[in-house]
Amino acid sequence: MVVQDSKMLDGFTLIELVMALAIIGGSFLTLLYMRTDAVDRAFNYNHLRLVERVARESLDEVAFGLSEGLDGMAQLPGSDSTSEGWPWSASVTDLSTEETGPRLLEITLTLEYPGPDLINTEEYVLTTRVLVEADDPLATNAQIQNSYPDGGGF
Repeated sequence: MVVQDSKMLDGFTLIELVMALAIIGGSFLTLLYMRTDAVDRAFNYNHLRLVERVARESLDEVAFGLSEGLDGMAQLPGSDSTSEGWPWSASVTDLSTEETGPRLLEITLTLEYPGPDLINTEEYVLTTRVLVEADDPLATNAQIQNSYPDGGGF
């Protein structure tokens, strides 16, 4: 004959219930943190893509002779022409080793853009090399670099 304890009840104790709530709460907090972290990383990635796009467009304008100078204001995509853009400046260096013929130019563009806190500015530097004719306006204003004293380097 088996005697059953009359005080034994089916169900959860208060400690088990509190522990289950603590585990579920911790899981929700972890998921919330992961979501906010993913949103922050996505925002930073999209912002960096915008910076790279604006810098590339400005660099292309300089390289193809569409820009009137070696500095200016880059307009943001989707903004009107009256809004302020981001300031940029470029420098052109002649890397050619020969006195005549096509010129190998290195164009370095520095774009200043607002940082994540929107108070301080950061710089994004982008460089490209182009081959132009000797009489190209970009080649006539380029600084000559003497990095190949022996005449070689290619």
